[in-house]
Amino acid sequence: MGSGKTTIGQALAKELSFNVIDTDQWIEEQEKQRISELFQTKGEPYFRKQETKALETIAGQRLIITTGGGIVIKEENRQLMKEKGNIIYLKCDIEEILRRLQDDETRPLLQGKDKAKIEQLFLARKAFYEDADIIIDTTGRTVNDIINELKMLIVQ
Repeated sequence: MGSGKTTIGQALAKELSFNVIDTDQWIEEQEKQRISELFQTKGEPYFRKQETKALETIAGQRLIITTGGGIVIKEENRQLMKEKGNIIYLKCDIEEILRRLQDDETRPLLQGKDKAKIEQLFLARKAFYEDADIIIDTTGRTVNDIINELKMLIVQ
């Protein structure tokens, strides 16, 4: 949710010569619909099932998977990610997340939401995020700085 998952995932994949797959893009390709449209036409529960399907299909391969921030809501998704790979949480100050997301119209759960609602959504997921194998704070940092730290942690 605005922490830089897509940007960092793509940069890390390039640096490590890995492929990268974004679960939201995978779902859009499978459904032939944008995520925002999918939420409108089929609802959030359907979308969450598609996230699980995406993980079941692509997890365990030698690649980097980037996900939407809500993928952690379902226990099944958290288990799949734990079993099939290393989970990296890109932690970010809520103020910076709000700044990054202020003009983003592609996130259905954030449309028309005020700061308090976004904070509430983040806090509801925070414990799941913090159960990650690796936690990196991205607040105020450059992509290169984050990638360099990740490379050191992944190699260990």
